[in-house]
Amino acid sequence: MSFEFGDTKLFQFNDDGQSDSADTLDERQSQRSRSAVSGKPSGACVDCKSVKVRCEFVPGERKCRRCQAKNLPCHPRERKKRKAADTHEQLLERSHEQDLRIRNLLQQYEQLRTEQKIHQWMTKAPPSRNMMDITVQRQMKWAHKGKTPEQAVASYFATGNHPRSLSPPGIVKHCSLYPEDITELFSIYFARIDPYFSILDKDYHTAPRLLWTCPFLFTVVCAVSSRYYTARPNLYQVAMEFARDFAGNALIEGYRSVDVCQAYLIMAVYPVPKKKWVEDRSWLLMGVAIRMAIELELNQPPPPGCDAREALNRTRTWLNCYCVDGSHAIQFGKMPMLRLDDYIARNSADWYRSSSLNTPFDVHLCAYVQMILHMAKWREFTKCTEEPEEVIVGAMQMHTTIELEMDKWAGLYVAELTLMPLPICSYRANTSQMISAYLRLVVLLAAFQRSDAENLRRDSEIFLKSLNAARSVIQIATERLYPTGYLRYAMEANFLYMSFAAAFLLNLFRPRYIGLLDLDLKREIVSLVSRLISVLGSSDVALDGRHTPALYSRFLASLMSKHNLSVHQFQFDGENDPSSGNIEQNSRHPTPSNAYYWPDISTPDNGNRDSLAGSGTYGYQFGINQMDFSLAHFIKTVAETVPPPEKVESSPEWTNMDTMWNPQPTLWETPAPILAGWRM
Repeated sequence: MSFEFGDTKLFQFNDDGQSDSADTLDERQSQRSRSAVSGKPSGACVDCKSVKVRCEFVPGERKCRRCQAKNLPCHPRERKKRKAADTHEQLLERSHEQDLRIRNLLQQYEQLRTEQKIHQWMTKAPPSRNMMDITVQRQMKWAHKGKTPEQAVASYFATGNHPRSLSPPGIVKHCSLYPEDITELFSIYFARIDPYFSILDKDYHTAPRLLWTCPFLFTVVCAVSSRYYTARPNLYQVAMEFARDFAGNALIEGYRSVDVCQAYLIMAVYPVPKKKWVEDRSWLLMGVAIRMAIELELNQPPPPGCDAREALNRTRTWLNCYCVDGSHAIQFGKMPMLRLDDYIARNSADWYRSSSLNTPFDVHLCAYVQMILHMAKWREFTKCTEEPEEVIVGAMQMHTTIELEMDKWAGLYVAELTLMPLPICSYRANTSQMISAYLRLVVLLAAFQRSDAENLRRDSEIFLKSLNAARSVIQIATERLYPTGYLRYAMEANFLYMSFAAAFLLNLFRPRYIGLLDLDLKREIVSLVSRLISVLGSSDVALDGRHTPALYSRFLASLMSKHNLSVHQFQFDGENDPSSGNIEQNSRHPTPSNAYYWPDISTPDNGNRDSLAGSGTYGYQFGINQMDFSLAHFIKTVAETVPPPEKVESSPEWTNMDTMWNPQPTLWETPAPILAGWRM
């Protein structure tokens, strides 16, 4: 089958096209030559070009017909002269100028954002009227010299090795910190904060050094200590905003040094109280600090050429990282970031006397490291063991191990105290014993929870040891620590230890365990816990209504109210003593208002939860598996159920701090205790 297209030519591949192009080109050139000879413009004139038409010429005339009709001069439109192309060097220079302009614009934008952000911080903390005169006097002292806070600080703390182009951190300018303020803030830090979290060296971390070498750590020290600076009661909130902003910038910019690592750790264990538990970022700061410490190889022996004080600084920072990580793992029931067989931690028992430059607090740090090592072994044991009998036997052995370890360190404390008889060292020694009792209680409650309530008796070993450990924690806190006046400066974790022990004692009044208590023991428990509630809620300990001890005080008070316990109303007759009956006969009790309370947990059958609550019974009566005595569950319960603060009238210092927060937050907006730290 064939197709015929006739004579149609679809394509032509010959020289005709080329000849046509050549003819067209010759014709155009001839027209141009003729127009040039005749004197006529080659293009349209100005008027014809404006309406986009061609010029029509009459033979023998020099003007086109449109220009003749309009009586306009017929001038051809001149072509614009083309600008010569820029050279490569000129393009590079223009690009560089544009980059500089963009950079300046971005800097101006960031400066405006920063100023707006700082303005918002400042509006949240109005100046205190009663301290205005002191502030004005301090400013006038430097004003007569014609110096701003930045200029005064730069001249007062000037050193010979810092660049003149550097300026003090923003906290100096916007918080109006003059040299007297900075000196006082550093004194407060090393007197009231460093003894409880001994990560810095007073002779090494001085204000002139940190001001120029690590503005981040300088800002953190000033911000954290400003909470106890009575001359500027409203400085704390704004100062901590600068510290938090510095922390974010340091994380973005990737700054890495031992000082930066220390700044993150201090912020993790001394955070700002939050309105909501989910807003707390202490765990994030702690993780950043530990990761940075590993990258800086602080978990290795110091380099050979390292200065003696710097070597101690590196090791001290790593041991604090190990303790913070271990404490966080114990509190929240999680695996630690650092390994159990850490070289520095395993060989740190005698580190506190490795140099004459060791601080008096290093001995307590070494003791706590050993406690954390024992707890890490206990964690590994419980992870591999699920049998209740094995857990009970292991808990008894670990209880004895921690007790013997504390006895050994108690003797070393006495020896060190004779060399350096500082009152704060005696306080730290008592704190170590309280922490030891708290750790023993954590271990024992793991066994107590796995014990059958029906088999528990008043002379049961697990019950007696748990009772003594909890009682020791509260007695040390109220009888040894509180009278010294140092308790208000303690870290939040210490208040957790006391409250955890008190909550366990109060939960012995449950129908399941109340048969284990005789009348004298009940009165003793109520008296101990009531005393602790009074101590934690007093103005000598709680800085304000949002301070962690005040939160725990309200929680324990509400827990006592759940059990209808009171120092004045607690009277038992022989006939009405609940302990005289069988434990099982008192296994039912009215359900509290929120249905579940520590250590209660929801029943596995969520569909029957409402029916259980409506039946007027606790969920825990159906089995021991529905109770959780773990520390992690206790923290969660406190964060979710702590009651709102009542109106404070006892201390005028609380007034300024209370205005920073909503005075009556809802239950779920109550600031949760920050429990990520530890203290010796």
